[in-house]
Amino acid sequence: MRVVIIVCLFLLSICTCSISYAFDCGKLDFGAKLTDIDDGNFVLYKQADGVSYYNYVGNCRLLVHKNACPAISYAFVDGQYYARIIQISERNKQDTLNVMKASFGPDVKTTKSGEWTIYSSKMSEDVQIKIKCNDRTGVVKSATYSIKLRAQLAKSLKNDPIVQYDK
Repeated sequence: MRVVIIVCLFLLSICTCSISYAFDCGKLDFGAKLTDIDDGNFVLYKQADGVSYYNYVGNCRLLVHKNACPAISYAFVDGQYYARIIQISERNKQDTLNVMKASFGPDVKTTKSGEWTIYSSKMSEDVQIKIKCNDRTGVVKSATYSIKLRAQLAKSLKNDPIVQYDK
């Protein structure tokens, strides 16, 4: 009888527990191996110059989802999580700058390259974010990556994924 009660309690606890996922899209776990974080929801859509690009089709909510409908890609080099790349259509660049300053402080570097305005800031000692706003079309592209991992992996790549996001 005890065994039946224990089994029933065990099954009840399984049913009431929330499902945990191996991958948390909000966590920037750069350097993690794809094999360790893949919960079956990564879909490969492109391989170029040693970089594998994936869409994540699992449950994912980021701060950017409050204001936009982003296209989010994850770049892996040698099976390691290298960068998160986001693209949004029709955003005001001043709104983008205001959100960056609110999130990362006033120390946001701004540069201009043709019709693109580029904002960059350090999210932490090792994590960099670059956001490009097309002044003509309103398209916004961002890349978030580990500075150390970028330096380490960039040696074996023809083209850096962070540079490729410009295309």
